[in-house]
Amino acid sequence: MYKQTLICFFALLCSSVVLAQEIRLQKGNVTDNVRISDSTDATYAVYLPQSYNMKKPAPVIFVLDPDGNGREAVQLFRQTAEDQNYVIAASNQKIESDSLQDDILKSVQFMNGFYRTIKVDPNLLYIAGINKGAEIASALPLINERVSGVLAINKTWINGKFIENRKKPYVFSAIMGTRDYSRFGMLDVVDYLYGEDFPTEINYYEGGPKSWPDTFTLNNAVSKFTLEAMQNGERPKNDTIINTVFQNEIKTIKVLARNGSYYIAFLQVKKAEDKFDDFDRFDDQLKELKRSIRRNREFKQQRRKWYDVKEEEAFQKEDYAHFLEMDIFTTNFENIGWWAEQVDNLNAGQQQKNLIERNMAYRLEGYLKDLVDGNYKNVMASNAAIDAKVFVSILKTITDKEAPEGYLSIIELAGHDGDAETAMLYLEDLLKTGYKDFEKIYGLEGILDLQMSTEFNLLIEEYGGEAKYIIFDSEKDTEEAEATQTN
Repeated sequence: MYKQTLICFFALLCSSVVLAQEIRLQKGNVTDNVRISDSTDATYAVYLPQSYNMKKPAPVIFVLDPDGNGREAVQLFRQTAEDQNYVIAASNQKIESDSLQDDILKSVQFMNGFYRTIKVDPNLLYIAGINKGAEIASALPLINERVSGVLAINKTWINGKFIENRKKPYVFSAIMGTRDYSRFGMLDVVDYLYGEDFPTEINYYEGGPKSWPDTFTLNNAVSKFTLEAMQNGERPKNDTIINTVFQNEIKTIKVLARNGSYYIAFLQVKKAEDKFDDFDRFDDQLKELKRSIRRNREFKQQRRKWYDVKEEEAFQKEDYAHFLEMDIFTTNFENIGWWAEQVDNLNAGQQQKNLIERNMAYRLEGYLKDLVDGNYKNVMASNAAIDAKVFVSILKTITDKEAPEGYLSIIELAGHDGDAETAMLYLEDLLKTGYKDFEKIYGLEGILDLQMSTEFNLLIEEYGGEAKYIIFDSEKDTEEAEATQTN
């Protein structure tokens, strides 16, 4: 399948470059809802920098946003496009498939539709993505040599065999939120690629994993592409751009330090030293900035804690994985309270004063949520007994209180099993989260008796829904209805 994808990608890309045509787009403004082709309603958003020139086409960055918010994604890269002369394009298609191969093909169609429309430098193609979009972005250069670099935010995908077959290294620029549990895995990928002589860089930002980084951090990550291209002779050296990206690095470091993220700021200084190693004029400023950070007492505390939590976090994750596997295997309902306590402890940890410990609590919560979600999907898709499915559904509601899937599963399973009390309990818990898809609730199969009950319909009405089945609020109403039917 990957070989087929590879051939398809090469064939389409080559033909699309030939078919590139000029269209009128306003520079300095985002143009949204550009059709990928006449045969589909799929669209993308695009931004042309003020310096865009058809005769000297700029490099392009394709952005993959899992939510399909192309316009918003392009806006995040707008300043970067101006500072470093990039065309930015982002798809408006949601990434909903469970198949990486299908997602790759859909992304290829978006990129080729863009190439047929807008002229850019065909030799400088970069792909950026967040979360699932980052996994797709990371996979694309492994099947196509034309991709010059990847900007992966929070997630990545890698295959050593494809890396070995790659003739030309690509730039791997990573961004990690301090609250994302994938942090250590991303570090391993960066180290691996660095060992294979791939140009690599990692930037941190306070937040994640669902939120996009700030525009300064995105600018810093993209500047790795820019400087590498200049160093390799793929772009002309431009002192204005170099000075701009350096000053942006300094601003980011100072913001982190002002916000109390001293160790992250220190890591960013060390990264900047490596990035600007060939530019002696920046050495003194970076050295002085590093000294000022190291003198801070909180920096020393955060540095110690940074390494302490790595081991503590690894042990905690192992415990979660082990106990969850055992509890699901034995359908250990008695341990439900323990899992609820773990979530409460992590929520309390997120209020701690120590920034490093606070971020660890967020990462562990994210890890536990994804761990339970993966097991929930596996159990629900299996032939497991009802008790096992109810058990994992309860865990789902504990670790992800706002997600409706666990509640809906319990309502359907308990209702089908004749346990109306449990079904009604979780129906009310679901409605308390603000869930309003009453049609889906009435569409649950195998629980018609429950759905037709007065209690069920009254509860739906109480939370703003419309009762699907006629209900009577009093004995008088019932008698009047019976009399009407008799007449």
